[in-house]
Amino acid sequence: MQKLFAHSICHDPVDIKTQLLEWFQEKAVTSPVEVIDEDWIPPSPEPEICRDLPKKFRLNHDENREPKFLSEAYCLCRKSRGISGSYCMPIKREVAVLKRILCDPVTKRFEYIKSVQTITVGCHSVLPRTRNASHLSAHYRLPQGDY
Repeated sequence: MQKLFAHSICHDPVDIKTQLLEWFQEKAVTSPVEVIDEDWIPPSPEPEICRDLPKKFRLNHDENREPKFLSEAYCLCRKSRGISGSYCMPIKREVAVLKRILCDPVTKRFEYIKSVQTITVGCHSVLPRTRNASHLSAHYRLPQGDY
């Protein structure tokens, strides 16, 4: 009931789109290239369409977030065409969003905080991991005397 009441008296700040743009720009400078999803479990069974690394998109909707809608991909298959034994894996990225936290009773405006949300933006083909990666220094030797 409290939430319903807040929505009837509160409004988004006039400059919400400007705030979001500034957060996008700030986040773009510091954002990591890719988010690794170690716990990904592929869908099954495999349909015939899986030979092309197919994906579909769906809308992710949240009324308490700006932007309210995010387009998100999901992979349809677990194996990919081409290299034998390769898997279709999601490509994840962190996107900047603003999360609504409360309504200021004085200004009658919602307040937002900066946040990031991880979404799937596509799919790519990867070979299965055969063993844990070793440190690069294990593969190279420094010449004697060069420290």
